[in-house]
Amino acid sequence: MLEGLWHYARGAAYAARGDVANAGAEVETLSRMIAAVDFSAFESSGVPAKQVLSIAQHVVQARIAQAQSKGVEVIEHFRKAVALQDSLPYMEPPYWYYPVRQSLGAALLAGGDLDGAEMAFRESLARTPNNGWSLYGLSEVYKKRGDQRGALAAENLLDRAWVGSREQLGLARL
Repeated sequence: MLEGLWHYARGAAYAARGDVANAGAEVETLSRMIAAVDFSAFESSGVPAKQVLSIAQHVVQARIAQAQSKGVEVIEHFRKAVALQDSLPYMEPPYWYYPVRQSLGAALLAGGDLDGAEMAFRESLARTPNNGWSLYGLSEVYKKRGDQRGALAAENLLDRAWVGSREQLGLARL
């Protein structure tokens, strides 16, 4: 599983640099691992390794689609990753390290689906309260709508939740 997460990290980094070919190669490696590796030792210990690597695969595929400006594919892969993440058993810390719904929300917002983006960010916040990234995304939804009251409320919550420079925040980083 560790090797699979290494391929995930490489794939995400390649996609962020716009190196779609190498990112795609990492997705292919993940696909082969998911199909060929015996995960029974993990599963017998209650670790959903195959599902975690499937989330990783879809997130990298979404990042590749983002690099290619293929908005429909971005949303499709983030939706699949969210569904897989929702199927994971509860664990502290969680099996997957961040709420993929925030990435889905950012993709929906970029595609102009303000209602879908708001729902994704709100659901992310219901599952991971005070998540600064989701609060930021929600404030951006309200700003796009021209809802000053909603944007101010989300910004106030973000002020209390976010530690560090606001310059780190951006929809592309969700």
